[in-house]
Amino acid sequence: MKAAIFLRRSAGFIAPVMGLGASLVACSDTSNPKRPAHVTAEVSDRIATVVQVRWTTDDATTGCVEYGPTHELGQATPRETEAAQEHEATLLGLSADSDWYYRVATKDGASVIAGDVASVRTGVLPVGLPPVTQTGKGQQGFIVAPVIGTGVAVIIMNAKGEIVWYWTDERELDVYRARLSADGKSLLYNAARVSGTPSEASELVRVALDGSGSSSVPIPFLAHDFVEHPNGTLAAIAVEYRDSEGSPLAGNKIVEVAPGGTQRTVWSAWDCFDPAAIKGDDMDQGWTFANALDYDAAEDVYYLGMRNFSSIVRIDRKTRACEWVLGLGASTFAFASGADRFLHQHQFQVRGNHILIMDNDGAPGNESRLLEYELDAKNQVATQVWSYVSSPSVYTFVFGEPLRFVDGSTFINWGAAGQMERVNPTGESIWQLNTGAGFAFGFHTLADDLYSGADVPEGLSGT
Repeated sequence: MKAAIFLRRSAGFIAPVMGLGASLVACSDTSNPKRPAHVTAEVSDRIATVVQVRWTTDDATTGCVEYGPTHELGQATPRETEAAQEHEATLLGLSADSDWYYRVATKDGASVIAGDVASVRTGVLPVGLPPVTQTGKGQQGFIVAPVIGTGVAVIIMNAKGEIVWYWTDERELDVYRARLSADGKSLLYNAARVSGTPSEASELVRVALDGSGSSSVPIPFLAHDFVEHPNGTLAAIAVEYRDSEGSPLAGNKIVEVAPGGTQRTVWSAWDCFDPAAIKGDDMDQGWTFANALDYDAAEDVYYLGMRNFSSIVRIDRKTRACEWVLGLGASTFAFASGADRFLHQHQFQVRGNHILIMDNDGAPGNESRLLEYELDAKNQVATQVWSYVSSPSVYTFVFGEPLRFVDGSTFINWGAAGQMERVNPTGESIWQLNTGAGFAFGFHTLADDLYSGADVPEGLSGT
């Protein structure tokens, strides 16, 4: 049993507005019914880096909160969409145990009416979260990832490696993937067990970003990965047992959860593969042992990685047909002369006719690598066009995920090695994050901000 991460709860406190600098000229009119009044800032008692700002206006208005680590502010919450007299906004992305400055700004037609600048101090991080060191430059935005070590938690880090959001999970299960929700209001993760017997008590969990609460959807025998469709539908890998030669065989299926909560199986490994014809190479862990899932909304296809086949399959969501398979087991693609083969891969990224793969075990010795192939779908040939090994090399026996940006740089999560890295288009490492010994990163997502739910889709918009 893993030792729990004990949360050091800082009692929520309310900071009254105390002017720290000159406000805008429009604020000099204290009788303006649209001017923010009774402004308070309260640190969440569940997440010490989240602050809730509340204010009132005599007239119905829309407003936002500008904030930052100095009096210069520089950041802002989304503007309210409906006019009201009582208001609240959540400040996200704050570093722990530090002073943050903020002011409320409301709109009066084309004019902005800003309140005084005030400050609030965030609380301390809970004991048990990983220490993270950062070197280099070139990364912006936020990184959402589970961490597994002395306990299990989901964290959000900024590019400096500072933990700006966290949520601990005490289900005595693991967490493999975390994502910001499509609606920008919550974070999603899977609480499951893959090592040993899969858990029937596994769940997809949704946590409000403001720390106000959580909910969950039970899905028995969840595996490593899940995705969210643009309309809020969730799709997850689960283990599926069927009889094979008189014994239960563990394959995989894809389960969808509609926004209303209805669940259905949209694909099964038995739709495309016959265990009598193709066997996995580590049957103690299961037949297919699927470990990575992506969804292409434009094509309405899933891409599924099967660890024990050392293969990736493209699945038509409507017909359940397997359109192609790349890898060692059941592959429809041939590898061009000189191409390296991947073994026991984890996450990958399909971009047009290219695929970038985390090759966990295919390189000689105890090192993992990235492999990129150009796919000739007409002739079913995969040609290797790029590879990368970190220096010094690292080995991730589980997890690992690459992400290519439009500028040609690549973000790499080395998973179990506790390292994240950004490599420029020429293959030079320009930025790294490293955790302390004994911590692993699960699958990650990237976000330009924490309000729009805008994790970087397919790495097509670089940060």
